[in-house]
Amino acid sequence: MSAIQSFVGLRSVASKSENAFTARRAVSASSRSSLQVVATKKVIKKVKVVLTKNLENVGESGDLCTVPMGFFRNFLLPQGLATWATEGVLEEIKAKDASDEAARQAVKAKAQMLATALTTIGKFTVKKTVGDDKKKLFGSVTAADVVEAVKLQTDQDLDTRTIEMDDQIREVGTYAIVVKLHPEVLAKFSLIVIGVRS
Repeated sequence: MSAIQSFVGLRSVASKSENAFTARRAVSASSRSSLQVVATKKVIKKVKVVLTKNLENVGESGDLCTVPMGFFRNFLLPQGLATWATEGVLEEIKAKDASDEAARQAVKAKAQMLATALTTIGKFTVKKTVGDDKKKLFGSVTAADVVEAVKLQTDQDLDTRTIEMDDQIREVGTYAIVVKLHPEVLAKFSLIVIGVRS
């Protein structure tokens, strides 16, 4: 008589023709509690890193950024583009930010002092050659002429790109000039154009 095979779980158990020990083991295995898997929502893990090089759409060198863990582990770290944001690195960033802020404040204070000096003086003169009518200039007054006039009276160098003036100055007269010394500091003064016969 052949044995009839029955399957319990992953084990095959023979009927009574097999020994009683294996049959008992199979029955006890089937009565055990089974493993239950509960699906959880996907968790997006992000880490704080410090960039060592400039990256487009991520940040500049020295910035503290929050990036996905996989992006950091698979791309930024092997390429040497970022490091872990440890306590020591964060302290260095804070110290660097403080020194940068102090430098920005010093530049702004210097620009404010120069603006005060230019506003206090108030009037700068430029001499240009005029025609027979003593009103029209030969040529025009440019930003370079304004910079030269300021340099003669104050010994301060200005950048010609920072000077905002009306269109071309082609006649004798008084004109308002604005100098942008800093993104937050403007200096205003008058420019007197004097005609000179050659």
